[in-house]
Amino acid sequence: MGTLKIGDEVIWRGSWGSDAPKRAKVEAIEITGGGKYGKPVDEVEWSEVRDRNITVDLDNGHWAYASQISRNILCNGKTN
Repeated sequence: MGTLKIGDEVIWRGSWGSDAPKRAKVEAIEITGGGKYGKPVDEVEWSEVRDRNITVDLDNGHWAYASQISRNILCNGKTN
């Protein structure tokens, strides 16, 4: 299924997922297990990117729960 890594471009939806999708780059990843704070990691399997299991800091000044981000399909057909 692949890995989400720091530096990957994702599709982000602000306002807890209700805003229009925008591109953003991941600057930090924490595995939270649903809690407020977690363990910082450089990458995580996409299968773990769900609900509030992780948080990411984005290059647009926002942070997001896993439920607010999705893979970005690049022009060459590959996915992050």
